[in-house]
Amino acid sequence: MIAMDYVSGDDNTNNKHLAEALDMTREGSAPPDGTTGYDEQRFQGDVETLRDSCFHVAIEELQKIESASGENQEDIDRVIEMLQNARYANDERRAQVMAEAHDILQDVWVPPK
Repeated sequence: MIAMDYVSGDDNTNNKHLAEALDMTREGSAPPDGTTGYDEQRFQGDVETLRDSCFHVAIEELQKIESASGENQEDIDRVIEMLQNARYANDERRAQVMAEAHDILQDVWVPPK
């Protein structure tokens, strides 16, 4: 079982896709105040920021989950939609959506994969 510390407490999951999505939403919720570097281009000429990467990976990992039960799958689908809709919003809004997504995912249970 993978044990990870997240923003709002301790989460335990043994589903690698959910674990990665939780990690990405936690990282993506970093403050957009310029102190964390999540909204700066990583390399000269690069158009993607670390927060962009967090969105991409979180969505990708959540889309790989196929074993969630009804209500849990509905929450996953809602988080995917939230992330897709906020992907190109301003940095403050994207950080807020990542934090909201993280909170929702903390209550999701998915069987191991």
